Amino acid sequence: MSVRKVNVFGIELDHALDQHGFRHVGTAVGSDIGAERIGAGVYEAEAGFPIWPYHYHHGVEEWLYVLAGAPVLREPAGERALATGDLVCFPSGHVGAHTVKGPGRFVIFSAGGRPWMSVYPDSDKASGPEGIFLRSSAVDYWHGEGTAGPSGSVEIEREPKTSPSQPVVNVLALHEETRLGPLVGGGQLESTALNLDPGEGSEPYHYVYGREEWLLVLAGAPTLRHARGEDQLEPGDLVCFREGPAGAHRLLNRGESAARALRLSTTGLPANVCYPETGEWLLLNGPGRVELRSERS
Repeated sequence: MSVRKVNVFGIELDHALDQHGFRHVGTAVGSDIGAERIGAGVYEAEAGFPIWPYHYHHGVEEWLYVLAGAPVLREPAGERALATGDLVCFPSGHVGAHTVKGPGRFVIFSAGGRPWMSVYPDSDKASGPEGIFLRSSAVDYWHGEGTAGPSGSVEIEREPKTSPSQPVVNVLALHEETRLGPLVGGGQLESTALNLDPGEGSEPYHYVYGREEWLLVLAGAPTLRHARGEDQLEPGDLVCFREGPAGAHRLLNRGESAARALRLSTTGLPANVCYPETGEWLLLNGPGRVELRSERS
């Protein structure tokens, strides 16, 4: 039985926005591949048009990977053009403020909890599950709820006008396995650039409790071994490995040319990795607390 996958180059972009100067076509892909902890959307943007308002999130972290073209990123430090293969993280808080113009096609991954809040500095608005509000409407939480008289006016702390640029890593320029989270400033997501020469494989067949993993194929035609069999993948294929035995997997390169892939995962602890063929468990119970145990000992 085949694994659930979408191809980020061939998928139909079924949602269009063309309103108030914001324009894009795109589609959400997380539910299509059975994801529960990571979200993602594929976007196509036109030159000169931002895909949505300049904003940042509280409680949500986003990562952008450029599939094609040269999209223009606006961030607190200004604007700059990105290139195919570039990866950038937008952390929670004002340092992660961003919007993107075309031309280009890219995928945006997200992770975070609920409730969430988004802030739009250009219009001084904020939004959450209940809608969009002017930040100037903020009031003291207790005013009008107790027996005391009116409280003083509320001082709203706004974000700085500028902050340093977010680091950008070009994944296609990396020629060995590399952890990307520390390089791009990730916290709620982690990522690894995988490079497999012919005959090589990734980490042994395994599954994880406590984390969700995704795989995006960048080059080559690797074979994915999973809980229901094997599938040959191609560039642009995106797959989710849910936690538990149903998400067991390993990537193998049985082709004649190198294969490249981007692996993403959530970062929560504890996270326990099972290698069913050896009966070993890698227990990650906290920062610096790593144990290796065997079911057969």
